[in-house]
Amino acid sequence: MTDPIMKLRILARSEIALLRIQARRNATRTALLVVALVFALLALGMLNFAGYQALAVEQSPAIAAMLVALVDGALAVVLVVISRGAGPNAEQMKMVRDIRDLAYNELSSDFGEVKAGVTRVTEDVRRIRSGFTSFTSGSGGVANNLAPILSLLIGAVKKSRNK
Repeated sequence: MTDPIMKLRILARSEIALLRIQARRNATRTALLVVALVFALLALGMLNFAGYQALAVEQSPAIAAMLVALVDGALAVVLVVISRGAGPNAEQMKMVRDIRDLAYNELSSDFGEVKAGVTRVTEDVRRIRSGFTSFTSGSGGVANNLAPILSLLIGAVKKSRNK
């Protein structure tokens, strides 16, 4: 397989297929996670109700509800404190920023080299144009310089046709 266009098509199609497979997998996982979260919330509600019922036997209903609410509040505070420490830390963020800056600097350097190359080519084209212009405009121009040669060639072609 030597056709680069075919290779690019195969590469593009395989990447699209992989993205579709990953999207389906992620959608299925997300749907199952949502269902699991619904059941977890139902379980938490029933656990709260069971705790309330157990406390209501020994305490008044108001105090039982207050104790269940305090436990729920304490769990919420613990989860908030844990969530603040979760995720990427400052060191990881700095490392990713450094890598991004390095890649940006490398790309800027590459673009600078390309720009310098284009500038050199542009200057070369200008010099060639200047030389060609001086050749064509000097001592009567190209038409006057080539006129005798062209008339000889035309004459030779006419003679070869007449034979």
